[in-house]
Amino acid sequence: MKCKVEILPSAWEDLKRIEDYYILRFDVDTAIKVSDSILDSIERLESFPDSGSQTPDAWLNRKGYRMVICKKHVAIYRLVEDTIFVYHIADTQTEYTKLFAGE
Repeated sequence: MKCKVEILPSAWEDLKRIEDYYILRFDVDTAIKVSDSILDSIERLESFPDSGSQTPDAWLNRKGYRMVICKKHVAIYRLVEDTIFVYHIADTQTEYTKLFAGE
């Protein structure tokens, strides 16, 4: 099953914050590598939408959210019909499930 991936504005903002962190902490090349790695993992969902796993949060799981790990980061997504919506991208060391508190 081939799906289309739509990265929502909230996830683009998350990715921009991650890039900014790596630019400040390391350099532009490192930031680009990290960003590309995350986007590659998300892109693989087009061909393998079920390759992600359940989140550590029962509420998110009940709502149909899944996650894909991208080395030190996680992308939270939900498959709706034939479209994968990526909601958030976060560092795996943060309490990223709290990003959905207002939803």
